[in-house]
Amino acid sequence: MSNNNNQHESTTPLLEIKNLGVSFFTPRGTVRAVRDASLTVNRGEVVGLVGESGCGKSTVAYSIMGYLPGIVQVDGEINYDGNNLVGIDESELEKLRGNRIAMVYQDPQTSLNPTMKIGPQMEEVLKAHLDLNKAEVRERAVELFDSVGLASPDTIGERYPHELSGGMQQRVVIALALACEPDLLIMDEPTTGLDVTTEATILDLVVDLKERVNAGILFVSHNLGVIARVADRVTVMYASQTVEESSVSDIFAKPQHPYTAGLLSCVPRPPTAEGITPRLKRIPGSVFEARSEAGNECLFAPRCPIASTECHASAPQFIEENDRTVRCFFPEKVSGDIWGELRPRREQEAEIDSVVLTAEDLNVRYESRAGKKYILFGEQTESSVRAVVDANFEVKRSRTIGIVGESGSGKSTTARALIGLTPKSSGKITMNSDELAPNVGNRTHDQRADMRIVFQNPTASLNPKLPIKHAIMRSLKLFSEMDDGEAYSEARRLLEAVGLNPDYIERIPKELSGGEQQRVALASAFAANPQVILADEAVSALDVSVQAQVLNLLLQNQQDEGTTFVFISHDLGVVRYVSDEIMVMYAGHVAEQGPAEMVLAAPSHPYTEALLSAAPEPDPEASPSRIRLDGAVPTMREKFSGCFFAERCPRKIGAICDTEEPPEQTGESSDHVIRCHIPVQELSISIASLEG
Repeated sequence: MSNNNNQHESTTPLLEIKNLGVSFFTPRGTVRAVRDASLTVNRGEVVGLVGESGCGKSTVAYSIMGYLPGIVQVDGEINYDGNNLVGIDESELEKLRGNRIAMVYQDPQTSLNPTMKIGPQMEEVLKAHLDLNKAEVRERAVELFDSVGLASPDTIGERYPHELSGGMQQRVVIALALACEPDLLIMDEPTTGLDVTTEATILDLVVDLKERVNAGILFVSHNLGVIARVADRVTVMYASQTVEESSVSDIFAKPQHPYTAGLLSCVPRPPTAEGITPRLKRIPGSVFEARSEAGNECLFAPRCPIASTECHASAPQFIEENDRTVRCFFPEKVSGDIWGELRPRREQEAEIDSVVLTAEDLNVRYESRAGKKYILFGEQTESSVRAVVDANFEVKRSRTIGIVGESGSGKSTTARALIGLTPKSSGKITMNSDELAPNVGNRTHDQRADMRIVFQNPTASLNPKLPIKHAIMRSLKLFSEMDDGEAYSEARRLLEAVGLNPDYIERIPKELSGGEQQRVALASAFAANPQVILADEAVSALDVSVQAQVLNLLLQNQQDEGTTFVFISHDLGVVRYVSDEIMVMYAGHVAEQGPAEMVLAAPSHPYTEALLSAAPEPDPEASPSRIRLDGAVPTMREKFSGCFFAERCPRKIGAICDTEEPPEQTGESSDHVIRCHIPVQELSISIASLEG
């Protein structure tokens, strides 16, 4: 990136936002998306912008670009390179967009034209902003693809977006943003929908950009582990206001706003030296409504554990001291303890008395017609697509098995096979020693009542035209044989049990936030008092504060009702928090399985080690491991003659990995199983140690 503004003093911020306010005027009233936001971004640094959904983070980002829809009023200042962008002519703003200021969005699929190859899309941007001839445009496009680590940069431009993985698509979008060497790069949740391994490579790219160019980067995210990995400074937003700003090390080591401390207390942590997994703390209530009028008070006071009469009587102003600012009356009182004392994850361990769910040699294959044996004649050939291969596991009462792996590893297919939405091809699934039919429609009423599933997207699980009571009452009447009155009363009780106001029962889904919708989905799953609940990425889209509430809710339900969970997620910190057993899947195969702490604390399989290495830690002082996997999970059509992980394995030992299936070995205990050619004694030595 160019340093076009070297004539400016280094102390002059590249971006300085002062008292920004953004109000949208809608038929249903005024929405104050941003009330009072201030932040700075200097050249050559990454500033993280964090907060719950609804805090105004993305609106701040879109305000800088001038992408604000509808009837809107913008107050305050957005100073870019000393010039206020608020009220600037659209023609002047157009000269900056994509040229001096660029943005990377959360979903790369919405940023790329699905009908155009990515090469022409890149060339289109270059031609619009730079005075280059055709040959120079082609050469520059290849340079940009290479700069973001895309394989075969000279030929990848011939591929359409759908031919690329999610991580490759995001790299293309970043390359597009870098096309004109902008001075300011805005990244809005650029890794939220990615696998942990792909996320790690994108974060490496961001860190690399910071180190080799002189641009400023505003990185918007709700993932504190991601922020700890990439940011130099952090700005925290709450209720459309910035409430704290400081260096990333100060924010994580000693936050001075109760809200910041609360967010950090909601992040899953590893077990203590005594082997106790700390229970997640929670921030009660919800974010101050953007439609509500703010009085002369602290907007966080209703949720704050140290709020006083002063907090409800007047609004705090920013306190600036030692290169950090905080909007709070009592920053000296803030510590992790204000959100409660350290408690174990479970108040008491339940007695394990029986196996509830078992899968024996579970296989799921999809058979599809591949075409004629010869082009114009011959019999039809069949193509087998394997999704799950010989999975074996059991889950006991009041226990949780976590299933982890990248997209395409077979996690969700395993869950769908268990509940009967995707019929198994072979093997055996039993619940309470009774074999379950492959198709859910052929299972008994009691079997369907005893196993429920919660999907990742609650919006798709709820009827958008009906009140949320419909989803809960339908389950109650179907499986508990209640009449309308009994079901209505029980539905209100369930809403309260999942932390929602019972009066929400008459609301339709769009009147609830994503986290509230997910709690409705959980209430519906709890309605039949099932023995087994399958949670398929049920918390991946939630804010860290809401996620903590939902995870604790699952553990409380497990303790009270003895529920068994199958928990699927790509977030290893979350899986570690809720799971007793863990199964690591890759390309439909089980790479490793066993007690959670044996699998995660001392990884044995190279794939498990790579997953853990890629997971961002909520600690800016942690040294990131550099184990990275090249390529992507093999397609389900590919057949393996040897080890299923051989193609990407960083510890591959030779031809045996390509020609022979890996043996099944036991780790620290008989129930810790590893499928790898490398002897267990050697597997216990980390890759980092070997490289050292």
